[in-house]
Amino acid sequence: MEKEINQILEEGHTSTRLQIVTPNYDHIELTDEEIEAWTAWALRIARKKKDAALTELAYSKKLIEPSHYIKFNYDGLKDFLTEKYNIVDESETELIEKYEEDNIEYFLIDSDNREIFELLCMYFSEDPAFELSGEYSFKKGIMINGPTGCGKTKLMKIFSSNTFRPFITTSVRSVADAYQEDGIDALNKYSSLIPVYPQRNFGFDAIGHCFDDLGTEDDKKNFGNQVNVLQDIIYKVYDQELTGWFHLTTNLGGKEIDSIYGNRIRSRMREMYNQMMFSPEAKDRRK
Repeated sequence: MEKEINQILEEGHTSTRLQIVTPNYDHIELTDEEIEAWTAWALRIARKKKDAALTELAYSKKLIEPSHYIKFNYDGLKDFLTEKYNIVDESETELIEKYEEDNIEYFLIDSDNREIFELLCMYFSEDPAFELSGEYSFKKGIMINGPTGCGKTKLMKIFSSNTFRPFITTSVRSVADAYQEDGIDALNKYSSLIPVYPQRNFGFDAIGHCFDDLGTEDDKKNFGNQVNVLQDIIYKVYDQELTGWFHLTTNLGGKEIDSIYGNRIRSRMREMYNQMMFSPEAKDRRK
């Protein structure tokens, strides 16, 4: 018999069909309890499959729908940063005492930095009041001058999280060292915006730079080519019209900048940056 079946298959007889019959077991009787249990199991499986399908559908819709990102106004940005960095005014003595008792780090607003803090709130929230005096412009970046330890770097790190032009802060010494290692690639890197994930950066797919402590870098060589790295980067940023995305902090005054970088760079800086100055008497917050 087996030999005959094999012969039929080999000859390709299309008229012959081998059918597998699946029994329906109608002759098996189930108790009410068994029917209830199996029905519950089947419903659970069906619901699980539907839940997976609905989840996949919701995810597909999320992919094609435009994302909506928050945009801080002046008060919103101030509240956001205050909560994130425990910013407290010197008049809030009870809150300061609580932070100190609980050993919680906070950032103090006082007569030394209050004006600059308010200006930065206006700038990074695009508040129209920032440009009212005619002294400042949203087209420019930020340049903060002040004595050592007055809080320039900390302020810019606080404001790096914003919904206008987010950025990261990098020491100029690190930038100069990168040039010594990588040459022109480092110059291109630090004179360009940084690609980022929009979901983590208020919808932005690129962010800017703040170069910290201008004037503390040394001239660097790469394969014998000695350059002042920040000077070259400033030129590149200016030529690429990326001015508003780049910021600086420095201990240097105008005459010192002239002597180190030359009058031409000093002139470019005036054109590229909103200059905000701490008093020379501002206290050292590191002490």
